[in-house]
Amino acid sequence: MDEREQVNRSVASHLARLRQRLAAGQSEIARQRASVEATNEHMAGMSRWIEQTEQQLGEERARRNDDDYRAADEAA
Repeated sequence: MDEREQVNRSVASHLARLRQRLAAGQSEIARQRASVEATNEHMAGMSRWIEQTEQQLGEERARRNDDDYRAADEAA
């Protein structure tokens, strides 16, 4: 094998390794994007749950305040 063939094989081997690394990197990026999307969906769900809970607590506080005022009026 002459020097030129050896260089070509070396370059071909190097390119094959680079392609493998590129494919692995693309797979990792896809995995991370999916993870970020799942996290965003989870956070959006938690945000909705927090809003609903705050609303329910506000309604419960208002109901209890009304009950307290009625009880105070009846006692007076």
